[in-house]
Amino acid sequence: MVFLTLKVLYHLLTPKVFSSMKKTILYLKFALLSSVVFGQELKSIDSTLMSIDANVGELKDELVKEKPSPSTGQSIFEDSKGNSAIFLPSGGTFRLNAADASLKFSYADRVSTKKLFYGFDVSGKTNDGLFSLISNGNISPGTKVNGIIGLQELFHKTNLFDGWLALKVGYEGSSFKLFNPESVFTNQIKKTSFNTFTSSLAFNLRIGGNKLLALSVGYQKVNNYSDLDELELTDTKTINDSVSNTTRTYMSKVKARTGDYKVSDQVPINIDFFWTPNNNPRIGFYHYLRTKFSAGKATNGFGSGLYLLKKNNPLSSAAGIVFEVSDISKLNDGFGNNFTINFIVAYNFGFTNRNLH
Repeated sequence: MVFLTLKVLYHLLTPKVFSSMKKTILYLKFALLSSVVFGQELKSIDSTLMSIDANVGELKDELVKEKPSPSTGQSIFEDSKGNSAIFLPSGGTFRLNAADASLKFSYADRVSTKKLFYGFDVSGKTNDGLFSLISNGNISPGTKVNGIIGLQELFHKTNLFDGWLALKVGYEGSSFKLFNPESVFTNQIKKTSFNTFTSSLAFNLRIGGNKLLALSVGYQKVNNYSDLDELELTDTKTINDSVSNTTRTYMSKVKARTGDYKVSDQVPINIDFFWTPNNNPRIGFYHYLRTKFSAGKATNGFGSGLYLLKKNNPLSSAAGIVFEVSDISKLNDGFGNNFTINFIVAYNFGFTNRNLH
C-alpha cells in the first residue's frame, strides 16, 4: 500500500510541478528570514523612538525653566527725582514718577551664562511738573539716557547673601526759559539749554529672600532751575486798522522762571534699603538717605515709601507711594517745598526667570 502511494506521487510530481514547489519553499524561507530581520529592525526603531522621547522631555524641561516671566521687572524703588542705588540685573519696566513728571523705560539682561549683565534706561520729563503740563500744556523738556554694565553673583556660594555691582554712564539734557527783568526788553526771555554727562557706581546686597541694601556714589553737573520762582509772562499786542477804524488786541503767554540761575558739580551718595515682612510678601517698605556734595556744601535728605508687590516676586513692584524730605536743614522752616509726596506706577516685564528671590 505504501509502495503504491509513493509510485502515484512519483508520477504526479512532474518536473513542472516539482519546480513550482521548489520556488514555493524558497519563498517561504525568504519570508521567514525577512520577518526575523524586520522584527529586529522594529525593536531598534522602538528603542530609538524611546531615546528621542526622553531627549525631548529633557529639552522641554529646560525650555520651561527659561520661560519668560512677566513678574520679573526692573526696580521702581526711587526718590522724587527718579534716583536710586537699587538696580536689578535682569528684567524691564515702564514707569511713571509723578513728582519728577517723568516716564522711564529700563531694561537689563544677563550676558549668556556669564556673571556679566548689561542694560540701559531712557527717560523723558517736563521740568515744570505734571500739573503745569495737564493744566496749561506747558512743556520744558528734559531727557536722560544711561548705559549699564554690571557683575552679579558676587556671593553665589551662599544662599543667605547675593550681591552685584552696576556701573552707569549716561547723558542728561533739558531746555527751559529764564526771565531777567534787568536785561534789555528783547533779551529778557532767554531759552536756555542744560547738558551734562552722568556716572555712578552702585553695590546691591540681597539679604535672605526679603531684604535689599544698596549704596551708590556718582558724579554729574546740576542746576538750580527747580529752586527758581515760577512766572507766567503775558505779552499783549495791538493792531489798528485805519480802514475799518478797528483795534484788535491779542495776547501770548510764556512760562519761565526767574532768579539767580546756577550750574555746579555734584557728587551724590545714595543709600537705599528695601524689605518685605515675612507674613505679607505682597507689601514692601522702602527707605533711603540722600547726601549731595555741591559747591562745597552737603545737603542731606531722606524718604520712606510703601509698595505693592507682584505675587511670588518680592523685588518686582506694581506701584508705590513715597514721602520725602529733601533737605533736613530746612525742617525748621516748615514743610512747604521741602516735603514731597510721590506716586510711582509701573508695568514690569521679564525675559527669563532669575534667582533674585
